[in-house]
Amino acid sequence: MKKTPVAVTALALTLMATACGGTGGSDDETTLRFAIWGSDERYEIVQGAVQAFMDDNPGIQVETTVAEYDPYWQRMNTEMAGGNAPDVFLMSDRHLREYTGRNVVMDLAPHVGEGVRTDDITPEVMGLGTDGDHLWGLPMSQITITMPYNPGLWEEAGAEAPELGWTWDDYLEAAQLVSEHTDEEIYGASDFGGIESWFKVYLSQKGKSLYTEDGELGYTADDVVEWWEMATEFREAGATTPGEITNDTTAGTPLIQRRSASEFTPDSTFAPDQADQFDGDFALAPLPQSDSLGLYAEPAMLISASARTSHEEESLALIDYIVNEPASAEALGMTFGLPANQTNREHIAGDLEGAWQQVYEYEELVGPELKEGPPAPPQGASTLFDLFTTYYEDVMFDRAAPEEQARAFYAEAEQVIADNQD
Repeated sequence: MKKTPVAVTALALTLMATACGGTGGSDDETTLRFAIWGSDERYEIVQGAVQAFMDDNPGIQVETTVAEYDPYWQRMNTEMAGGNAPDVFLMSDRHLREYTGRNVVMDLAPHVGEGVRTDDITPEVMGLGTDGDHLWGLPMSQITITMPYNPGLWEEAGAEAPELGWTWDDYLEAAQLVSEHTDEEIYGASDFGGIESWFKVYLSQKGKSLYTEDGELGYTADDVVEWWEMATEFREAGATTPGEITNDTTAGTPLIQRRSASEFTPDSTFAPDQADQFDGDFALAPLPQSDSLGLYAEPAMLISASARTSHEEESLALIDYIVNEPASAEALGMTFGLPANQTNREHIAGDLEGAWQQVYEYEELVGPELKEGPPAPPQGASTLFDLFTTYYEDVMFDRAAPEEQARAFYAEAEQVIADNQD
């Protein structure tokens, strides 16, 4: 049975009684603009939750728009600058400080307990949207990083199945066996060196972080040297994909293209029928570790509202519904990861199938060891995310030594952070 919050019901009745006009639709309706990023499939899934909201709130219409990640932020920049931002939108960790610094994101903190509810949201994922006394959005979900791999191929190659506590040395040995077994037609692993998100986990395993609470870099140039030298050791041993394969993502990642037997990815990226791409031979494993597992429990993104919306109550109602209502959780499933609302998490658990069931079981496996997600990174974080990949490309193609590139990257990273603090 669908549960409709009292606040939302009262809001809907008020809207119907006062025949309040909106930005579109008939005179007795308010129309909200809701912007998301992702695929057409994600859009269709989100529309299921939006439709449930509109069914329960007949005075509110929601127009949902979707775009791929980069075009989404290009459009958001334009609309924010023009004062025409969507009423409700998805917010990434790397863009949060930039937008809150421009005073274009609504602070939800004054509305907690009335417009939005947070009491049933798992506390591990509240850190991203929380900044002192401010709350810049509700977490859409809980995710962590996982390693999808081909267990049949690993077994054929004589590689031991990965499990909690396995190490980077174990990974090197297993990936080499797979590459040798297939004569490097399929490499044991995709090159992981150029993705800042995986470096973030590596730092966490060593008790460090990408950023300090003061927004400074939380690591040294030596840490980058160490990471890129390890990635180079994997590649030179034939364990990971060479540059030309790693860099060719026109038809998907090396794992999707069957040129790799494992890689790292957020566990929110799987569709229920994901295993079909691998003829059913598909499993999820924890990342290899050094001193600790180092994985965070984080939201895939926040759902936030524009500080300039003329429909504050309706925007809050939509945010609350998407995150907290069972009807929304039923529609969304695991498309953003585990529901952030703990009751909804239990509510959908029995109906999951395919890869979503695998993700749920993976989260259950690593859950006791997950760390609380870090706060939002500082302004300039989105630039550093791209720079990390750009600098590594010269390492990946053997055009520069890992140490040379790591120290050059670190010097520019420090400058980016300093420039954004001015």
